[in-house]
Amino acid sequence: MRYNEFNENINSISEKVRNLIDEKKDILIVSSSSCDGIVSASVLIRSIWKSGGKASARFVSNFTQESIDQLKNEDHEFYFFTDIGTGFTELFNKLFSKNWVIIDHKKLSFAEIATDDNSAILNPWKYDIDGRKEISSGGISYLVAKNLDKKFADLSSLAIVSALGDSQDVGDKRSLIGLNNEILDISKKSGVIRTDIDLLLSFNESLPIHESIANTFVPYLRGLTCNGNKCLEVLKKTNIPLKKNGRWRTIGDTTQEEKFLIIETIKDFLNSQINGNIEKTESMLIGYNYFLPTEEYGSHVYEARRFSELLNSCALSKKTGLGMSICLGERSGALQEAATDEQEFKNASHKLVSKILKEKWRFSDKGSHVIINADGIIEPDYVGYLSRLLTSHYQFNNNKVIIMKTAIDEDYSKYLLGSLHESIDVEQMTKELSDKIDGITITFSNSEGQMIINPVQEDSLMSIILKQFRISL
Repeated sequence: MRYNEFNENINSISEKVRNLIDEKKDILIVSSSSCDGIVSASVLIRSIWKSGGKASARFVSNFTQESIDQLKNEDHEFYFFTDIGTGFTELFNKLFSKNWVIIDHKKLSFAEIATDDNSAILNPWKYDIDGRKEISSGGISYLVAKNLDKKFADLSSLAIVSALGDSQDVGDKRSLIGLNNEILDISKKSGVIRTDIDLLLSFNESLPIHESIANTFVPYLRGLTCNGNKCLEVLKKTNIPLKKNGRWRTIGDTTQEEKFLIIETIKDFLNSQINGNIEKTESMLIGYNYFLPTEEYGSHVYEARRFSELLNSCALSKKTGLGMSICLGERSGALQEAATDEQEFKNASHKLVSKILKEKWRFSDKGSHVIINADGIIEPDYVGYLSRLLTSHYQFNNNKVIIMKTAIDEDYSKYLLGSLHESIDVEQMTKELSDKIDGITITFSNSEGQMIINPVQEDSLMSIILKQFRISL
């Protein structure tokens, strides 16, 4: 029943889109600056344009009442908020009357559900569907577009990209579950996605093995990520032939036995870094790959995980428009520019992670959680991305919570609270914090809560977080 009701909501929003197109309304799509935000806005704007409608898009990093007031002053006829807007429905009703819709997958309050008289909120949580795992905002936008016209079914590959960009590959062997898996079935049947189970290393089918390992950021392989020479040195010890007929072999060229040797070699190297035994190496390095056969072989958009990393890089580099151009089909100059920017971004991120891991005073590992002080080395907008890199690092991947802090300026600091385990509801925990600490600002992204707070309140914040954390356990 819950899925039927969700589909009815999708149908009603699709009908609303169709009416707006027919009436030639001026539509503004406001979306989050993230992979999921870029995809959800791109899918929606592409379907509107292709149907003869009028729409433009805007991406925002910090969604505040001030930014919403600015949108109101632009006086558009209708507003779609994709991957953003949850928690602001009362303000939307006040400013935009009935001329708005939210397409989002973040958990929303009972009050928002109860007061959604116009069915303007398209969110799986309204129907007890887990938006953290089962579907992304990009996936919901895809379902709206497909329902608008079946010719948009080929956009399903972008929905898969957004799901991976939001780390929703939570099933066995990093598979997709729930509604994401249903969309994946559509993608495979239409020939826009191909899957296989293999090593989860970047550019499996196109780069030499050692370069594939060096280009892998998730999981973050300390000493190997961004270090092609070390990867080559380590691989030579396996006696695996790295070249054939003078050409470097790829992961795709290797046998199952050779792949096992590669995993064991990576595991042995990582173990040597800590003089211990790292668990879960196989689960980190083996799983489903999602290929887009209609894209150029070996390109940055040929594999869906790589595509999602490219879009996340565009978002964090404040080039969301470039990311949207790629989602809309631009492949020459835009793709090359984004690929170059991503490499620079990854190199910078690698230096930051290396610095944190080297300067041991920056993190306090409590076994069940780790507190990381990133003051002075990263921009606040990068906190979430850096946290995800660190949570994929073997030193922290058994912790239940990552708590990362960085200063914004003399007056404010940003804290990120990220959960790796289902037993802790980060969103609920951070919402409760807002009731106990005056002036705190809370935002969410999947299973992460970000808090902006005055430094004088930091001790109180940490005390409450740790108390709630012990209760959750």
